[in-house]
Amino acid sequence: MIATTPALLVQPDGQVDEIVLDSHRPDQLRCIGFHVDGARAYPLGRLAVVHVGQNRETVNNVARQAWMSVTGGSLPPVLRGPVVVTGPANSAGDYTPLPALSAEAVRRASGLLSDTFAVAPGVSAAQHPGGRVHQCDAYAVKRDKASGRWAFAVLDGVGDTPEARRFARRFAPRVARAAALYCDPARALAAARVQARNESRWDFDPATDPSAVAVVAVADHRSPLVRFAWCGDARAYRLTPIGTAVPLTKDRNYAEEQRARGRIPGPYDRDFITSCLMRGSIAAGAVERKYARRLLLCTDGVHVPLEQRGRGVGDILDLAADAKDAATTCIADALEAAGPDGVPDNATALVVDFPES
Repeated sequence: MIATTPALLVQPDGQVDEIVLDSHRPDQLRCIGFHVDGARAYPLGRLAVVHVGQNRETVNNVARQAWMSVTGGSLPPVLRGPVVVTGPANSAGDYTPLPALSAEAVRRASGLLSDTFAVAPGVSAAQHPGGRVHQCDAYAVKRDKASGRWAFAVLDGVGDTPEARRFARRFAPRVARAAALYCDPARALAAARVQARNESRWDFDPATDPSAVAVVAVADHRSPLVRFAWCGDARAYRLTPIGTAVPLTKDRNYAEEQRARGRIPGPYDRDFITSCLMRGSIAAGAVERKYARRLLLCTDGVHVPLEQRGRGVGDILDLAADAKDAATTCIADALEAAGPDGVPDNATALVVDFPES
């Protein structure tokens, strides 16, 4: 199942986080329960469901305002503490992705669309687990309210384990939040490394301990630049004004090391990364926003099969109608390129459409 921004976590202080729920209701309820204690579901019109905890915490005025915006002014139930907003349940009882209009109403209520750009950037993400047991990719979108900066992060957990999945999901929002706060994506990755190494007591074993590769970008309406940083083989591409895709990152893996030495890499050299969130180099760069009308952040589950089959990322980004179309097409084409005989990797594509200056 391809999921695009399926749910929102709304905090009483106005912070809105995008979260990804699993496909089936039992796993969805466990994920919601991680954020909301003793959640109770309230239908929010026909297009959304609000999951509210049974507590006596601070009144969530952001969620109340979003409720009234979506329902045309009807009074909500008592909403206290953090709440999770999902799409409606389908015939199987599973909660569906939150519709874009409902998500926009929640963001508008939180003030996320004010004082950033004349028009907010269009953002959409798509994911697919491929042929893996666990979805170990994660993404996050954050905005720093004080500065109006937006940050976008994509992480690819190393391996196919529950530990790798938890690691990526835990650190994706942390990296994005720090990048938006400091306007320095490399600093955000370095800070996440320190935090992760502290949690492991600086005794990191790459053979057993979870980690992730990452790519993160920051856009500030007061600056003409989009800053980005990465480790490992997660990539960023920009769509040029003439419709071609230019990679902004260079893989940190053994294949690239071999090429740098003038050697021909072996067929599996790309599978061995030389940097990740826990160790190795963190690279950074910047590009003028006017030369990046559309930005793609993706994992190797997207770019590897497309490259192997000679399919251009530029064609996908250039022909897509909007960010959502671009993200879902990237995933669909990558899965098709992997072929029926392959075992597709986790695939994640996050696309940002910047407004014209």
